[in-house]
Amino acid sequence: MVTIGDGVHNFADGLAIGAAFSVSWRSGLATSLAVLCHELPHELGDFAILLHCGLSVKRALLLNVGSAMTSFIGLYISLSVSTDPAAKDWIAAITAGLFLYVGLADMLPCMIHANSRKPWLMFILQNLGLLSGWGILLLLSLYEDKIGF
Repeated sequence: MVTIGDGVHNFADGLAIGAAFSVSWRSGLATSLAVLCHELPHELGDFAILLHCGLSVKRALLLNVGSAMTSFIGLYISLSVSTDPAAKDWIAAITAGLFLYVGLADMLPCMIHANSRKPWLMFILQNLGLLSGWGILLLLSLYEDKIGF
């Protein structure tokens, strides 16, 4: 179930990256950076869950890489259909909906039901992480036009 959910999530990441690159390379780069920032801890967490479930390191790594490959499918689909402006809007809506679903149906319940001996510390750390992520996304959206090499 973890691998299937991760595959759908990675597919949505690919859709987002492809749609962003179809707008401009700067938008694509900013979106890729944002996806990288949220995918690194997500993939490490999925890997840890698979190991905790009793899978070998090799099998867990294979499942993780396999689910990550679905992002390329989303990328290719998005790049091929995003020449139409209406398709870009639909891709953005679908991707935003999938991201909201993952955040509200998967992450939020885990955050609410986290067991800790210091609940206030957990609360502060969770909110610090959320605010940091939102801040990074805000900075990326404000300054994506100024990204250059």
